[in-house]
Amino acid sequence: MTRRKILFVGVVGGALLLGACAGSSPDTAATTPPTTEVSQPAATTTAPPAGEPAQVSEVVEVSIESFLFGPADLTVSVGDTIRWTNNEAGIPHDTTADEGLWESATLRPGDQFEFTFTEPGTYTYFCSIHPNMRATITVTS
Repeated sequence: MTRRKILFVGVVGGALLLGACAGSSPDTAATTPPTTEVSQPAATTTAPPAGEPAQVSEVVEVSIESFLFGPADLTVSVGDTIRWTNNEAGIPHDTTADEGLWESATLRPGDQFEFTFTEPGTYTYFCSIHPNMRATITVTS
């Protein structure tokens, strides 16, 4: 055999050998971890029993200005929220229940404080910075 034939057979054989090795792919099925499907519980909603009206909560505004809570006497329902807003230019106020049920931080002009009533009753409150500022909230069921 001539040198050219030997070289040719060697190059072609080497190319075939490299192609065969490079063309094989590893078995990825054995290395892929199995996936587990997690089911989520279905969302449920609770409707009021038939014949009972749904309770609609309201946000009732109380303005703090002229060193007064307005309105000073207020009647709301259980579940309603009172939102106090300090509308007094340049003067801080707060709102504090006589019974200690709530106590707001100091409200600068424009600041607000909210409280939601969950029990019926009559609640009196005041401004601890200006104790002569007083008001009453009656909560009905």
